[in-house]
Amino acid sequence: MEQNKISIKVGGMAGSGVFTIGLLLSKYFQRLGLNVVYTTDYPSLIKGGHNTCSIRCEDAEINAEVLNHNILVALDNRTIKEDLKYLNKGGILFIPESLDFESNDYIVIKIPYQNLLGDLDRRFSNTIAVGAIIGMISSEKGILENAIKNHFKKKSEEIIRKNIIAGNSGYEFSKHISAENNYNFSETIKKIENPKKTVFMSGNDAAALGALKAGVKFVGEYPMTPSSSFLSFFAARELDYNVTTKHTEDELAAMNMTIGAAIAGVRAMTATSGGGFALMNEALGFAGMAEVPLVCFECQRGGPSTGIPTYTDQGDLKFVLNSSQGEFPLVVLAPGDVTEAFNLGFEAFNIAELVQTPVVVLLDKHLAASHWTAPRFDTSKLKINRGKYIPLDENKTLENYKRHEFTEDGTSPRCVPGQRGGIHVASSYEHDETGWTCENAENHVKMQDKRFRKLNLISEDILTPKIYGPENADLTIIGWGSTKGPVLDAIKYLNNDGFKVNYMHFIFINPMSKNVEKMLKKTKDVLILEGNKTAQLRGLIRENTGFYIEKTYLKYDGRPFYMQEIYDRVRKIMEEKN
Repeated sequence: MEQNKISIKVGGMAGSGVFTIGLLLSKYFQRLGLNVVYTTDYPSLIKGGHNTCSIRCEDAEINAEVLNHNILVALDNRTIKEDLKYLNKGGILFIPESLDFESNDYIVIKIPYQNLLGDLDRRFSNTIAVGAIIGMISSEKGILENAIKNHFKKKSEEIIRKNIIAGNSGYEFSKHISAENNYNFSETIKKIENPKKTVFMSGNDAAALGALKAGVKFVGEYPMTPSSSFLSFFAARELDYNVTTKHTEDELAAMNMTIGAAIAGVRAMTATSGGGFALMNEALGFAGMAEVPLVCFECQRGGPSTGIPTYTDQGDLKFVLNSSQGEFPLVVLAPGDVTEAFNLGFEAFNIAELVQTPVVVLLDKHLAASHWTAPRFDTSKLKINRGKYIPLDENKTLENYKRHEFTEDGTSPRCVPGQRGGIHVASSYEHDETGWTCENAENHVKMQDKRFRKLNLISEDILTPKIYGPENADLTIIGWGSTKGPVLDAIKYLNNDGFKVNYMHFIFINPMSKNVEKMLKKTKDVLILEGNKTAQLRGLIRENTGFYIEKTYLKYDGRPFYMQEIYDRVRKIMEEKN
């Protein structure tokens, strides 16, 4: 194992503490100043099933998990049967002493959980495993205790004390085993001097934090995997930040309440997955017609229908783009990492109010639920822009107010209920400038043109896809969402091996930048990479530019892309060209 470079996989039955082990290890490595990627894998079951997680850490920049690991922690026999194939030869396999398994291909360490527990009950076995792993590869015992205290800080002092005892027990066990067998792994993971300050969070939490920074004051949601953490995030903070958080009876109610809150003048949002977004569609069209600014975070999972609820997918793109009946301007954004999730969680509200239309932020389960370390978010340039919003002023009377007034840029002054002279109708019917129902043919054309004209207010500077890697690459990879991480890691190795490859990352899916066509015409060869079967972004690019991308790499098994897979596919393409 290389110094400060390791990947660990943990597996066991649901309820055995698999994810506690993963999170504790991740927090430990972060405290050493390392970059960490933490991912989970679990079935859609109320009880039982096989759960795994992986933790990758390095002192260099990393953006995604890897397929193969240096350490496998098997809490049961099923993990050995299903996940041993991902352990590198010569890697370390931790198993309970009770399991009958031997191998010359791996270093097998049997943990005597029962003896190490002493007076503690079985609940603390997972913390013993954490201590055993750290005792084998590192010597920072004090940081282990700090990580335990932080992880269990909401528990009682007695629970924290017992977890520290369990962690130290596992730690000392591994130190004894290492000395007895002359294992030389204790300096594999070392503390970084003067490490950069980082955050460690999931894509959902980063996006929610961005929304909080943007001043969101109403959150209406019916929980649905993998969006449910938005609801728990705001419910835990609503009193501290004065955010009304409503667990609604269903998704339609969530969207309707969000619309009502936005009409009343506050920044409002909802969150859901594809199935819930399907129920929201009619109400979303109402928001488009009434020009109501709101934000919806749509966290994709495998479909169709209920599909595979706990696995990742990018199959909702065209569904979201074509949501609700008729036509109205819908802005669709797609962050690729936690930093982008935070920034777009903030900017989505500015854009919604700037162009007075719904904004959908598309995440996928992999980004939504996985955790990354990232530099602390830079908020110095984040400024709230409420567009043509008229704040409530009881001493002021509006004159000849028209909520949907025809203007050059398409946006109209927006006041809140209660403003003197600001009375208006907000309904799902086509209307005149005041909001009253109007089915006149000429008026409908003018209103449709007005609504779509608003999109021109979004600057090309932020619409334009970002290029990573060498400018004059022999191959350009195109992608969106969480595919960004493994692609960036893969092109780093590809370029080091002499292959000139770059990456074009789409954040703004709709409206699409007018620069995309000329950017594509400059490329020498293009590969599009998506987590769906029908290459939905490719179709959208062709629809907007006429440019057809022949080469695709599509993955729709519910699992994320891995750096190794991308590296192998691209290397094969490049070698065949030569």
